[in-house]
Amino acid sequence: MTPRRLLPMLFAPALPALIPGPARAQQPGRRRSETPAIPQAPTPEPRPVRQDYRWRVMRNGSEIGSHNVTFTQRGAELVAVSDVSIMPRVLGVVVYRFEHRYTEVTRGSAFVSVQSRQNRNGSIVEVSAEAAPGAVAIRGPEGALNLPANAAPLSWWEPQRFGGGVPIFGTTTGRLMELRWSRAALPGGGAQWRCQGEVDATLAYDANGRWVAYSVIGDDGSTVSYTTL
Repeated sequence: MTPRRLLPMLFAPALPALIPGPARAQQPGRRRSETPAIPQAPTPEPRPVRQDYRWRVMRNGSEIGSHNVTFTQRGAELVAVSDVSIMPRVLGVVVYRFEHRYTEVTRGSAFVSVQSRQNRNGSIVEVSAEAAPGAVAIRGPEGALNLPANAAPLSWWEPQRFGGGVPIFGTTTGRLMELRWSRAALPGGGAQWRCQGEVDATLAYDANGRWVAYSVIGDDGSTVSYTTL
């Protein structure tokens, strides 16, 4: 297996950059709008308990990296900082490097802004998004876009966005994602979500909405999973 195949598609906001669709021409200085498909009614989810997450990223029984999410209250706003670092090794030598850091700001349940920077083996992609009157204004690889006003990034710790009622965009493309959702109840009041489409992932949440499990199928067919540190 080549080093490039050693990194499965493990973090949803980074996925669109790993499997991009054809880029469409965009004139500098012009802003383009994207219209999502008609959404399905979302399943209500509890607001998650805001405690930091520290995950160990595993593939085929071996640790290949980490994913940490920290939360800071800033007045009425909540700042979430997500850090993914993937560095698989062969005989002790790093054969691939993937880093994705993004900072998301919310106010109550409303998306405010996000700043994202991805480093994939030295290839840098940056995306910024901000809630504006009547739209979410995006700047990314395709230039400036306007998304629907209720659009939000795919952040796994925000399960209330799942189900199709919220237009979801990728933080490494700035484009709306094509996702299908299914939900199953878990004992004790928790929930399991299955996401398919651009991402093939299974997640679990406890009765308080806290993210407790994650696994995803990579582009090479292998499974990447998270375990708590």
